[in-house]
Amino acid sequence: MSHLINNELIWISNPKCASFSIETALRNSKLKLEMYDPSKMSVHYHTPLNECLLTWGNKESICVIRDWVSKWLSALNFIWDKIEIYTEYTPIRKWEDIDNEFIYKTFNTDFLNHLHLIDQHGYGYKTCFFKLVKENYDPLKEIPNIMTSLISQKFFKSNKKCTYEFDIKEIDKFVDFIENRFGERLIIKNTNQSTKRANKIIINDELKSFIWENFEKRFEKRNELI
Repeated sequence: MSHLINNELIWISNPKCASFSIETALRNSKLKLEMYDPSKMSVHYHTPLNECLLTWGNKESICVIRDWVSKWLSALNFIWDKIEIYTEYTPIRKWEDIDNEFIYKTFNTDFLNHLHLIDQHGYGYKTCFFKLVKENYDPLKEIPNIMTSLISQKFFKSNKKCTYEFDIKEIDKFVDFIENRFGERLIIKNTNQSTKRANKIIINDELKSFIWENFEKRFEKRNELI
């Protein structure tokens, strides 16, 4: 979840942008932290920037960002890892057999409309989850929340730029910034990563356009559906 660091800097947790690794490093540090919701410390979730600003006031913010195509494909891999490796559910197609046509067919208008409900009760996420597995019985409560990883980081940044943004490929600069500002060097370990298993997906202009139109453009101008 998002944290307030030393009462002056809000860290925004973007899905599939090393968020779990950074969250773990922050909590293992000596920094003074406020959690967005201390009652849910055992749950890893993501709070949009606007909600954090309402909670903590107009403070500076910091986040790690990622190329949107890379992020989406990593999210898809992450979801299939969770289904195939960590749950008792059966995906509608094995990860190794997923190709572009499967993506175009599966992430259709109905799926997208439910995903972008982004409702606090998780109805939309739950509906999406069951479109990806063969079973229809209720999963553990936290399982549908993995669907949030498919949503644009623009949503979690409330369609704004954080005061400080660092690319995931240069996360050492994020670490240096925190150390220079607060005198604490974070130890960030790779956790919660996708397995990067082989599949049949071809990254071409058609796929990029599909991801942009259906998962990014909705948040291009404002923090809601366009």
